[in-house]
Amino acid sequence: MSNIYLEPADFKSSVVAVPPIALTSDFEIAYDQNAALMRHIEGGGVRIVLYGGNANLYHYGLRLYRDALKMMHAFQTERTSVITSIGPDFGKMLDQAKAIREIGLRNVMLLPTGFPADPAGVANGARRIADELGFGIILYIKREDYVQPDELARLIGEGVVRFVKYAVERDDAAKDRYLDDVLSAIGTNSIASGMGETPIADHLAVRKMATYTSGGVCIAPAAAMSLLSLYKSGQAEEALRLSEPFLEFERVRSRVGGMKALHDGVTLSAIADMGPLLPMVSNVTAAEKPEVQRVVAGLLEAEKVAVEAVTA
Repeated sequence: MSNIYLEPADFKSSVVAVPPIALTSDFEIAYDQNAALMRHIEGGGVRIVLYGGNANLYHYGLRLYRDALKMMHAFQTERTSVITSIGPDFGKMLDQAKAIREIGLRNVMLLPTGFPADPAGVANGARRIADELGFGIILYIKREDYVQPDELARLIGEGVVRFVKYAVERDDAAKDRYLDDVLSAIGTNSIASGMGETPIADHLAVRKMATYTSGGVCIAPAAAMSLLSLYKSGQAEEALRLSEPFLEFERVRSRVGGMKALHDGVTLSAIADMGPLLPMVSNVTAAEKPEVQRVVAGLLEAEKVAVEAVTA
């Protein structure tokens, strides 16, 4: 898996872990701590790891980004594929694309661009970056009408986009006109639910999307793989029960801050010491820590049960 381009069929076999990146106190890559987290994720059966938003790559300068790419390249194995991310602005993508080509990663996601951007511009940018990289990319859709569904279908047909991460937040995941239009245009095989466990009762059980991305999977990988299997096999009621610790973790992330709750949650789990977050994001405060610790404990208990079930 490691030296090839991920295909849509590959995504169906694994939850996509979206881990943070451990840093030292002087904001360098903490290789050993990141390796410890990677071993834990792999140990639970997860085979695709995506470094993106949770890794705070938005704020990496080019030197630190190159160091992170070297680490990601080293983490690839015959069983585990690693996806990096670039952007979110076009100029940064161009600079990072050169580093990606040199280091040799072949699975890349475009971080979602906010302002200024429009649907036609996003499609044009995707084409240009894919041409710069020499291969198709994963497109991260995080807001309404980020790219028009028919144009997205053309991008996939051209090989510019190989897969889609969909993360437009809704009060009710079942009511999503834009997602309906996207799925009508491209089908379900080339798209992942991209907001953790919150919408997957609809996205996996009802809409039949290929897989889902998760931060909680970094703490409870075996439980997350069991959750994916239950949804894929139509056992929605059992899946919903198993998902409760993940959903509670996501509720706390929503209140505290998604990136920092996961980053420091991994540290609190004792899987790895993730260190500080790169500015402009802060670490969990002393007042927030007990709540994060509580939901991390719930994930660790779910993981213990899942591992015991596999080894029984």
